Amino acid sequence: MTGLADTEAPVTAPAGPSRYTTHIAYRGDIDGLRALAVVPVVLYHAGVRGFSGGFVGVDIFFVISGYLITGILMREQALGRLSIAEFYRRRILRIFPALGAMAIAATIGATLFLLPGEWERYARSLAGTALFGSNIVFYLATDYFNIGALSEPLLHTWSLAVEEQWYLVWPLVIVAIGPKRPRLMLALVAAIIILSLAYAMWLLPRDPSAAFYMLPARAWEMGMGALLAIGAWRPWPRWVAEVLSVIGIALIAFAVKFYQHTTPFPGLSAVPPCLGAALLIHGGKSSTLVARVLAAPPLRQIGLISYSLYLWHWPVIVFAGGGLFIGHGIGATVGLLATMVLLAWLSWRFVERPFRVGAGDWSTPRVLTGGAVAIAAMLGVALAVPPTAQALSGYTAREKTVASYIFYRADDAYRGGTCFRLVRTNPYDRGTCLPDTGKPGILIVGDSHAAHLWPGFSRLRDHYDVQQATSIACFARLPTPGNDPDKCGAVAGYALHDWLRTHRPAHLILASRWQLRALRGLEETLRDPLVRRSNPVLIGPVPQYVTELPRLIIAARRRNDPGLTQRMLLDEPFAVDRVLRDMAKRTGTPYFSPIDLLCDAQRRCRTLVAGDVPMQFDYGHLTAPGSAFVTDAIMASFAPTAR
Repeated sequence: MTGLADTEAPVTAPAGPSRYTTHIAYRGDIDGLRALAVVPVVLYHAGVRGFSGGFVGVDIFFVISGYLITGILMREQALGRLSIAEFYRRRILRIFPALGAMAIAATIGATLFLLPGEWERYARSLAGTALFGSNIVFYLATDYFNIGALSEPLLHTWSLAVEEQWYLVWPLVIVAIGPKRPRLMLALVAAIIILSLAYAMWLLPRDPSAAFYMLPARAWEMGMGALLAIGAWRPWPRWVAEVLSVIGIALIAFAVKFYQHTTPFPGLSAVPPCLGAALLIHGGKSSTLVARVLAAPPLRQIGLISYSLYLWHWPVIVFAGGGLFIGHGIGATVGLLATMVLLAWLSWRFVERPFRVGAGDWSTPRVLTGGAVAIAAMLGVALAVPPTAQALSGYTAREKTVASYIFYRADDAYRGGTCFRLVRTNPYDRGTCLPDTGKPGILIVGDSHAAHLWPGFSRLRDHYDVQQATSIACFARLPTPGNDPDKCGAVAGYALHDWLRTHRPAHLILASRWQLRALRGLEETLRDPLVRRSNPVLIGPVPQYVTELPRLIIAARRRNDPGLTQRMLLDEPFAVDRVLRDMAKRTGTPYFSPIDLLCDAQRRCRTLVAGDVPMQFDYGHLTAPGSAFVTDAIMASFAPTAR
């Protein structure tokens, strides 16, 4: 996802005019822009505050790649020197060595740390990585509850796959059109940008995973870089370049700071960071102040190792959290970041550079053959991983039972796609989700942490109309200006406002993954007359962990370390529990604390419902038996006269 390196050799132009420059000058500001792309990605994945939108760094890389590689190909074509085989030779030397080294380390880690059932999933991702189709593998395997994929060491390779799929076709386009027909080239690139962006905007509410992982919804980002490379943007006056470069930095900074994992992305929201990158690339030609800052040695050096840093950062996070169980404290985070940088520097110095600089005399057939052998080797390893890991692991039958909950089908258990709305276009059938047969009603409102109460409450349908109005990333509160009315207002907002005007449930269950920074509007909701007359019960947060609870349960048994799950608890839910308790007291709202139910004063929390059935299947969502355990306690907390 880096584009070709800055070590491209200059070429000499033939006699006669050319639309394109005759050499590829090194630009330190682009290496600095690479740093501006990779650092937010790493800090976002490491959980550092202030970088909640750091995922936009990948989009910046796509723009850089489109600019660099299109420029190189167009220049070579203009000089009559473009060779598709030579292009792929450079790509292999650029991409394969560091990727192979990381894949070897990830495979060792997967064999040691992943659980039964995860080895097969890892093998598929390794095969997908070898064939540069891992984005397709992850798209086909992803649902809402594994979108974080904390046990997918190769998840980050999806972006490499997107880029390489683009470059299977793009060189052929340049050969066919290229500099010979500049107007046609400009029209084609413009069409790609417009159509791909429009498709991404259309696809995002219908299939957000496809919009995120698949090339058709991402092609416009590389097209934006290509637009710069073909000279569609004319040189700016110096003062304009200075101003627009500052705007470019501001657009990227805004996205990194204020975007959240709930921000609809990519699509229209990807335009600001991509446009910001384009402004910086084009403005940097004028050696602006921003360009000189980006070209400063510290940023430039980070940019040089950015490819290796991107490759190594995610496996470090996955195995530190899910294998070594390193927490999220400041010291642990600093140690992880230092480890990533060290591995990235070693990879750059001893893997990337030797192949990129020292393989200049390797023939194209030799390199292409070596690439094919490397792909075949990775495929062979992928086949060998599951049986090898199974033979070495020695997991007991009970441990395998616990591990099976890693793959829990929560979308099905929570009525995902219908009464638990996963995307905007999911049909919300009010007749099905808000039944009214004359029985007393229990209305569940909120996000996935409300939906996980459905399996428990649904057992009461002989005596109650159990109604469900749940949607991802929508807190159980009346719509506020910060909520997307189409996403939250159409489900939770409708239930709390329109539906309550004509219905009065026996119990209104308000539950969400409450967070300290996102409680605005909740107290006003609890004071709302329609809500108050509906017998509201505010449900506090469940205990939550740094990684999947089944993984912690197994590790605690194997290590004979009963305190492991306690140490891996997240602190915020306990703080939120106290805040919500006070808010409920101020508003006279009944409050139920799952933390009080499941944890003692020393934060020793119940992790199993019974036997080998975990209370939760991931960091915090309840299994169906866990949901039944909690909802039984909720019902028992109601006054007898209310039941």
